[in-house]
Amino acid sequence: MKGLVFLLALFTSSAALAQWNNPFDGYCNGEYRVIGTLGLGVGELQINDDRDFAGYASIGVTPTVGVWQVELRYTGFDDGRVNVDQWGIGAKVDFTLTCDVQCFYWMVGWNYGEFDVDTIEKHGVLYEVNDDSSDNYWNAGVGYRYNWTRDFDTSIEYNYNNVRNRVRYFDVDENFQRRFDLGHLRTLTINFAYRF
Repeated sequence: MKGLVFLLALFTSSAALAQWNNPFDGYCNGEYRVIGTLGLGVGELQINDDRDFAGYASIGVTPTVGVWQVELRYTGFDDGRVNVDQWGIGAKVDFTLTCDVQCFYWMVGWNYGEFDVDTIEKHGVLYEVNDDSSDNYWNAGVGYRYNWTRDFDTSIEYNYNNVRNRVRYFDVDENFQRRFDLGHLRTLTINFAYRF
């Protein structure tokens, strides 16, 4: 009898869980909303220590009540010496459950980045690297969001990307191969988001 009750409970809960977690039904019923975001700001790659343009775009899903968001995002950064194209998946979670108008939140994610390195300046010496590389790495950050309406908000985000990618440079004069660690990528952006 215990086995029968266990199997009945298992199958009943699995069916209920499958129905509850169906995101398409949830979106059609108004439980979830699609959110699109565009952001503009500045970024800095540790190796060159130059601040320049950074921007990002994302598409994500959030419950109607808010609290968390899951997104696919693209980030672009170019300091004139290194160009970064970064794609990733991330999550944003509010610090409190009652964020009607304004809210602080934290972010985590996993990224794939492609790096087009032209030159690197190290200890006052400019190296013509001209190399491409790629890496996977995590990111973490914090943000502040202000909801203007139920559908539109603006936010400011600080993101730390733990790049740690290395590029190689062969010094012909010294007959020596150098490896440069690109270090972390930090971004600070102002974002505009709309919920559909």
